[in-house]
Amino acid sequence: MRLIRKGKGCHMKIGEAQKAYRQQLGLLRGQKRDYVNQQKENREKMEEARKKSEAQGVTFELSDAYLQREKELQEKIDELSGQIKDNEKTLDDLIEQEVGIFNSMVAEQQGDAMKEYGEEMAKCLEIARRIGRGDRVPAQDEKKLMDFNMEIYQMAKEMAAMNMEGKHKEWDSLWGEEEEKEYEDPFEASQNAETNVGMPAGMEAATAVPEGDGE
Repeated sequence: MRLIRKGKGCHMKIGEAQKAYRQQLGLLRGQKRDYVNQQKENREKMEEARKKSEAQGVTFELSDAYLQREKELQEKIDELSGQIKDNEKTLDDLIEQEVGIFNSMVAEQQGDAMKEYGEEMAKCLEIARRIGRGDRVPAQDEKKLMDFNMEIYQMAKEMAAMNMEGKHKEWDSLWGEEEEKEYEDPFEASQNAETNVGMPAGMEAATAVPEGDGE
């Protein structure tokens, strides 16, 4: 992914940069509409002059003032079109970067969840094996197995009833003190990640986006 540095200023958070570039695009598009309207008015005036000349039987020629004005307006429109295209590309890059970070975090969290599930399943199957041999396991381990799969738990208890004779081991819990793992919100994290894109050209870092406002 290629991110383009625009203007001056410190690196920003992705959400802040997106807001700044959307604001800048709004300004540029508004300026372009103004010049397009001016160009339209200029052409309408010349069309009226042409019709008037034809009605009077006078040969109509484009004035130097009109041609110069038309040139200036078209140059402004082309310049703004280029700036809009550049800013749209940078905004697309920022969105791509945000999506990349978001997807990476979601995949990591899903991977952790699958890993935790696999570990949980292995422990529960070991508890079932112990119960089935007639061994004694802590009540919390039995509950874990019941919550995980009641059918496996019932089968283990049926096997335990057939293995009541002989010596049986007493086991400690397979679970220690458990702390629920907290995950960072992927959307919030991707919005607050720093980007190497600076402020849009023509916007001041101090006034573009308030600190912490990444929407």
